[in-house]
Amino acid sequence: MGKKLSGFDEQLADYFAKAPEAKLGVLTNGVQWRFFTDVVAANIMDREPFVKWDVLADEQPPYDFLTLLQKSQYNPQLIRTFAERKRAQNLLVGELARLLEPSPEFIRLAIANIETRQLRDNVVESWRPVLVNAITEWAKQRALTAALEGPTQNAASNTTASVSPSEPAAIVTTQAEIEGLDTVRRLLGPDRPVTYEDTVSYFKIHLPERNTWTVCRLYFDRRRPLVWMAMPIERAQPLVQSFPVTSPQQGWTCVTMNTVADLEQLGDALRAAWDYRKAQHSGNPELPEPETPREAAQDRGQRLVIQPGDVTVEPPSAPSGNPGRGRDQTDGESVA
Repeated sequence: MGKKLSGFDEQLADYFAKAPEAKLGVLTNGVQWRFFTDVVAANIMDREPFVKWDVLADEQPPYDFLTLLQKSQYNPQLIRTFAERKRAQNLLVGELARLLEPSPEFIRLAIANIETRQLRDNVVESWRPVLVNAITEWAKQRALTAALEGPTQNAASNTTASVSPSEPAAIVTTQAEIEGLDTVRRLLGPDRPVTYEDTVSYFKIHLPERNTWTVCRLYFDRRRPLVWMAMPIERAQPLVQSFPVTSPQQGWTCVTMNTVADLEQLGDALRAAWDYRKAQHSGNPELPEPETPREAAQDRGQRLVIQPGDVTVEPPSAPSGNPGRGRDQTDGESVA
């Protein structure tokens, strides 16, 4: 409580990267609050928060955002949309601030149809304060006009959007995911059966005995498709030398492909992942269960909250009695 937040952004970003399904990061010391997401690059926390709030500051709290965090209103996609618009607004404010110190080229463009003298440097510079004041006055007039016109259609649509965020996000099983499942089954062969479960975030392929015994996850909704395999990177790397591999968290290997068709080349690694998972749950002492302490935080929309020097994970609030299929219903799994 009361500690300075400087320096803890990187710690939160590290936790954020290890929980790719967490889409809201909160850094606070109880007085100052910073809210982050991954608008710029997927699964990489933005360097700048999209909302800042100082509880003790003499300024109005960000009610428009805080309302979205209510249990009855919480919706990850709505929060992301808010963050995208807020970031765009901040960028525009920065551009407007730059225009208030206009360049000579901009001044020349603005006064081209007004100034009758030759646009020498001293003439252009004499217009600078006039142009700055004109921009400021224009902004005030626009704000006054908007206030006098009252609620607009956009405000009405925003109100409508805020009423319906409790609806669960729809799960769409794509043709690419179905074909990916067929490819994995063919590569594994009849002696290594699997089934699947689709979620908003990824397409999960697991052993038939339990949906928590994951073999791999398919992330096909991005420019370069990913395959997460539930085995340590030291086991997987020799089998996928043609592709970049990373370890997003302990016990997992992430293979980055160029196209979905590259899945055909991962047969050896997929068979090894199946064997590894099967051996784990057959009591093989030589294959320890991978530890994934933040796997429970990887369902889309969960909120990562960090106090300086510590981290906790808060699950998203869902309407009572309607958990929806927008989450991977695998509470308690160690690797899924």
